[in-house]
Amino acid sequence: MIELRKITGENIEEVIALEVEEKQKDFLETTNLKSFADAHMLNTDGIPATPVAIYLDEVVVGFMMYIYDTLDHESFENEDYYGKKSYFIWHMMIDKRYQRKGYGKLAFEKMLMEIEQMPYGEAKYVTLFYHTSNAKAKTLYASFGFVDTGIIQDHSMLAIKHLEK
Repeated sequence: MIELRKITGENIEEVIALEVEEKQKDFLETTNLKSFADAHMLNTDGIPATPVAIYLDEVVVGFMMYIYDTLDHESFENEDYYGKKSYFIWHMMIDKRYQRKGYGKLAFEKMLMEIEQMPYGEAKYVTLFYHTSNAKAKTLYASFGFVDTGIIQDHSMLAIKHLEK
């Protein structure tokens, strides 16, 4: 069974040790360790960040993180969502040993269910970036209702999903 669990002193080393396949490394903007450090810094700055370990029973198979922040980057200035609060999926990865088994899809679904509870406040959107050459990510996110915005930063497409309330 797939579960999302808090990262603790007992599982942080397992999360840091997770790896994707060599050909997938360009799809990730950062490492799990850097994302975890970013979460600490964001939380310190008052921006809620939630990093979680993805478990299959008692085995760590992946890592995910989302934040709650305002969509205020200059490239969004002319968009309806500019200046609005959003849940942003910062990082998602499944270790190379556990890919192609549906665990990423199950974990993503659980994260979206958590986000839909709006744990940090109201938002109309969930957003994320994915590498433009990552067809599997595009297909996964589209299956959950994410739509490409046409905004590309550093070879990554911004995709957005409207939250129902």
